[in-house]
Amino acid sequence: MLVLLSLVSFRPLRAAENTTNILFIYVEDLGYYTSERSARESNAQIAGLATPHMDSFAAQSVNFTRAFCGQSVCSPSKGAVLSGLLPHANGIWRNVHNDHPKLGGPDKWIPLPQPLITQNDPTFLAAGGMHEDIPNLIQRLKAGGVYCALSGKLHVQPARNFPYDAFVKDDDLDSVIKAAGTKPWFFWCNPGATHAPWWQHVKGKLTDPKNRNSAPKDVDPAALHMPRWLPDTPAARIDLAHYYSCVRTVDEFLGMMLAKLEASGQAERTIVVFTGDHGIGYARGKTSIYPAGTHVPLFIKGPGVKVGRTIGTPVSQMDLNPTFLEAFGLTAIKNTHAKSLWPILSGKVDAVPGRRTIMTETNNSLMSAPPNKGDGTAARAVCDGRFYFIRNIVQQKTTLPESQAINIGTGNGEYGDPGPLYAIDLHDEAVRHKSDQPLPYELLRQLCMGDAPPEELYDLDADPWAVKNLINDPAHAATLGLMRKEFADWQQFSHDSGIHPKQIPRRTKK
Repeated sequence: MLVLLSLVSFRPLRAAENTTNILFIYVEDLGYYTSERSARESNAQIAGLATPHMDSFAAQSVNFTRAFCGQSVCSPSKGAVLSGLLPHANGIWRNVHNDHPKLGGPDKWIPLPQPLITQNDPTFLAAGGMHEDIPNLIQRLKAGGVYCALSGKLHVQPARNFPYDAFVKDDDLDSVIKAAGTKPWFFWCNPGATHAPWWQHVKGKLTDPKNRNSAPKDVDPAALHMPRWLPDTPAARIDLAHYYSCVRTVDEFLGMMLAKLEASGQAERTIVVFTGDHGIGYARGKTSIYPAGTHVPLFIKGPGVKVGRTIGTPVSQMDLNPTFLEAFGLTAIKNTHAKSLWPILSGKVDAVPGRRTIMTETNNSLMSAPPNKGDGTAARAVCDGRFYFIRNIVQQKTTLPESQAINIGTGNGEYGDPGPLYAIDLHDEAVRHKSDQPLPYELLRQLCMGDAPPEELYDLDADPWAVKNLINDPAHAATLGLMRKEFADWQQFSHDSGIHPKQIPRRTKK
């Protein structure tokens, strides 16, 4: 059982130290799709996408090229940052939505009411939430005198335990700075332009505004290189072009926010962190254990950061928890799985001291496969910066025949299936073209049937989208042995019992 966490005594910020701010741009469903990556990794097959603001910011930052989220779905990804713990250990292992049956959405209850009483508490734990004996980042920042603002979704529970000062629009940096006054501020900014349905975000850029399946004006489908795990068809290219157009929208947003920060006069004392919560919303991306879902961009710039460096050591977004606390002069929380990135950011080292690999995970099934309900799969992966080892611990299998399990045209969900809302055709295109493009179909089939190999090993340098399993390759036997050992060490360190976390009772404060 996970050892209960406690706070280290911390030193509150003194007025003379109230000089550091953090702008944390945390984009929904933004995998590592940038033109700077394309220039560096031609085999990543990211072509036809221009991201000038991301590229420029990456060049002026510390660019972590092997950064991974805690889990490739929204709430668990956030929970890992907030707790410094992997999702199976902190209690948020699946999405826990903002909606409350009586109190409504976030605009009605953020900031939290003061005083917080039973009648106005928006906490809704039907889907679970973080164990309440775990201290979280927002509690620590607030106790240390930091003004905390959030845009987008809270998307974590219990809501009462994440006491942001304000809930603002994505681009409302000016109001955050004004409201903070003389306090240091932390703005967790959640732009959602890359979250499906992509076509809705690019309606103003479609070549035919009346046809949501038409190409966007700013991304040419013919210029794309389809990554190998995706089907390469005209319809699939348009889907990916929609996503790339959304990435371009995020790129413009980043440029605008950096310009606002500069105009505010606070750029010199503000740390800017740019990342995505997880990867693209498609099979083998969002909700999966594969790098298309877990691998994210991570660029960090600001006071005390030795910039202009590209770092390939594996890091996790949960490492941002102690990194942020240290930036504000606050002591890290005890007994987390995370390590501060400041030894790297300061330029002292190029690897996280005392750590060779990072772990990421999933506890979700493929959402658009009809027999799957979203919480019957558990998998873990460890990465050493090059090799990516997967252990499929629990797979949600189906007794349906393949033709039904890999349904076509179900309208069932966002992750690749062309429902009336999302209109993403990648799932069905993989099924339609299983004869002439067998690889995307086979990879989709494994997810729908729940029969992926028990173990998988990929060389991300040669195979960034993890489609060539090296688990039985004698040439990689030694690497496999080392990665199995790292996996076992992570399981022991993170108190990962090998059961699905839905079977672990949520802990509450007494």
